Amino acid sequence: MTEKNDHIERLEMLIAHQDQQINDLSDMTAAQWKEIDLLKHQVHFLLTRAKDMEQNSGESKGDGAKTITEMAAAEKPPHY
Repeated sequence: MTEKNDHIERLEMLIAHQDQQINDLSDMTAAQWKEIDLLKHQVHFLLTRAKDMEQNSGESKGDGAKTITEMAAAEKPPHY
């Protein structure tokens, strides 16, 4: 009878350990989704801001440069 009790006790411990692992993974996944959502919002904000900067810079400079990268490449650094 004690052999069955030992077996049942080991199974209960295993289930408890697995249940804790599942809860830990669930918490980790929820935290990662929150971080992913935050990063998506930040990327969207930065892309919008970069597009606005390109549009504003394109209106103020008529030297043929179309993007911020092209404008930066066309300008000489201050030490030249």
